[in-house]
Amino acid sequence: MNRRQFITAGSAAAAMPFVTRRVFAFSGGWGENVSRDAGTSPLLFGTDYYPDQTPENLWEEDAAAMSAMGITNVRIAEFAWALMEPQEGNFSFAWLDRAIGVLHAHGIVVILGTPSAAPPPWLTLKYPEVLMVDEHGVELSPGARRFTCPTNSTYRRLSLAVAREMADRFAKTPGVIGWQIDNELTLGESSRCYCRYCRKGFEEWLRNKYGSLDALNQAWGTVFWSNTYTDFAQIPTPLPSGAPPNPGLALDYDRYQSYANVSFQGEQLTMLRTQCPSHFITTNNVGLVDTIDMRDLYRDLDFVASDNYPGFFAVHQGNSGLGPEMIAPMVSFSHDVSRSVKDGKPFLIMEEQSGKAGQPTFSPQPEPGQLRLWSYQAVAHGAMGINYFRWDTANFGAEEYWHGLLRHDRSHSPGFAEIEQTMREMKSLGPDALMAPYAATLALCFDPASDWALTIQPGQPKLKYMSEAMSWYGTIAASHAGVDIVNATQDLSRYKVVCAPAMYIVSKEQAARIRDFVDTGGTFIAGFRLGVKDEHSQIVATPLPGLLREVMGVELVDYQPIYSEMQSVQFSGALAGANGECHIWADILDAKKAEVLATYTGGAYAGRAAITSNNFGKGKAIYLGAHLEPADLGRVLLTLIASAGVPRPTEMPPGVEMTVRRTDRRAWTYLLNHTAKAQSVTLTDTYVDALDRSAVSGPVRLEPYGVRVLLKG
Repeated sequence: MNRRQFITAGSAAAAMPFVTRRVFAFSGGWGENVSRDAGTSPLLFGTDYYPDQTPENLWEEDAAAMSAMGITNVRIAEFAWALMEPQEGNFSFAWLDRAIGVLHAHGIVVILGTPSAAPPPWLTLKYPEVLMVDEHGVELSPGARRFTCPTNSTYRRLSLAVAREMADRFAKTPGVIGWQIDNELTLGESSRCYCRYCRKGFEEWLRNKYGSLDALNQAWGTVFWSNTYTDFAQIPTPLPSGAPPNPGLALDYDRYQSYANVSFQGEQLTMLRTQCPSHFITTNNVGLVDTIDMRDLYRDLDFVASDNYPGFFAVHQGNSGLGPEMIAPMVSFSHDVSRSVKDGKPFLIMEEQSGKAGQPTFSPQPEPGQLRLWSYQAVAHGAMGINYFRWDTANFGAEEYWHGLLRHDRSHSPGFAEIEQTMREMKSLGPDALMAPYAATLALCFDPASDWALTIQPGQPKLKYMSEAMSWYGTIAASHAGVDIVNATQDLSRYKVVCAPAMYIVSKEQAARIRDFVDTGGTFIAGFRLGVKDEHSQIVATPLPGLLREVMGVELVDYQPIYSEMQSVQFSGALAGANGECHIWADILDAKKAEVLATYTGGAYAGRAAITSNNFGKGKAIYLGAHLEPADLGRVLLTLIASAGVPRPTEMPPGVEMTVRRTDRRAWTYLLNHTAKAQSVTLTDTYVDALDRSAVSGPVRLEPYGVRVLLKG
């Protein structure tokens, strides 16, 4: 997917319930040997700059203006391969050296981007085999970006060569502090490649994974449709073939493509670690991109860097009339993913929207206050710094309408002063606030395997894993108890409640973790389609929910996709209230040991259980078999979370979000008003305003799109 499409898959979840209720100076200076540990690096409040696209006689003017604005750093060069290597093996870095020198002279440090996302024309003309093949079997054409194969050895060799030359040149250059590898891996028109080189790479990956054809044939069930393989070379990529592909093959191919991109990055990472040991190394992506395993992508990088363009949601919501307060949870979800993939480590926003943004079409200009709000929303969810995209707006190329801090005529953009104020405020918070851990009581399971497998076989066309994840997230985030995004293979004991929407695949390791979590007192809330498949995308041979049957205390009687006819659900017990509606999907449950909290009211399964709660060990396991409408889902999940002993914080009005970042000594509470009207929050304790140091208690006014940062301790 491309930048215009990256949130389309999640837009259906936009109706999710949400919120129903002095400048710091870095004492270490801007030296050339800044630690690659983000916690000891300078505060990063900067912009993305393109000296390769800007006349050199303007560099000095730009650097002086950035410094005056308070910008501390820039990211540069990630799309400048053609200038750095105008001919194969002929490298030219003098222009880049001069640009870094100008910036450094004004106290601005540099994050260098390796340029492998956009190869020069000479490369694809000489080596056409590097071009990607899309999911329809069509070879992409050069001319834009992200059109190359992640497996192709020629492209890997050339990408590594230019990155190595950059590293050799700039490893000890004053002012260079870190690296961004590539740019937005898989965020192109086609997110996966299906070329002959990927087929061969897939073959080798399968050899390493399975060891033998017998093991592979067994795992995929290739006897079906006479697909038993007698040679690894026979295994195809899952291109169109007259009928749906083997689901095991398709799922493993998704895994391989994720691996291919991670290992492509890994080659540059290994080299940079050797050549530039004092620099930090990261890559940028979008938290909602689900075509790559983000934990694998960032495992060996120093911290996560993500890109944030909330205005895109306004473009894709169409005529739905949804306000920004309904879009806010999707943005928060993306930030929580960015924080969680490295187990809570603060992340950097490498690209933050600074104005109208887009390509052929573009988002509206953010309302006054929204740019500041979006920046604080990122920090409230764990960001340690912000880079605004971009400094000056391009007068040419595909992103002419991606507006930056300067307009096309180089005058200040409508949001310039607001961003300047925001950076000044955030620096005043200091490193303790920006590096403080995010406080989370809840966890949401997000597993790429379930995501990819459910995409391959959704059962009902409207059933989307990402939509389910964001819909559940929007509800539980309204508890204001903090949410981490986990994959259920990690320790869950720190949470009171773990939620798992559409956990289609459950591995033995995940099942064991969940069992231990519930047995020791946790509350596990699962949605429909639970534990249907194993890691190979084979349906389990035991009654559903498979490996979690004992923990959940139920067995499935049946499962049903719902199309035109609507099913009603009658709530009881702790969930007693008006009947709800069930669309898209229904798991019909036999409550073996569990308490029934809701039943279906019509059709062949009238009176059968739709929602159950089972006491297991010291904890509780709850099964939501019905796909509920947003209002009903919100009421159910928030009721269950409250009953699990999660304390309810200060009452929040609709559209106001509260998060906490906390150290052993103090806590920063962020109040964010995502609405276009003033709101009031009544505090039950006394705080200090972290920005103006005034005492704060009782009713607190939040202006439209307003922010308050409250300090305790």
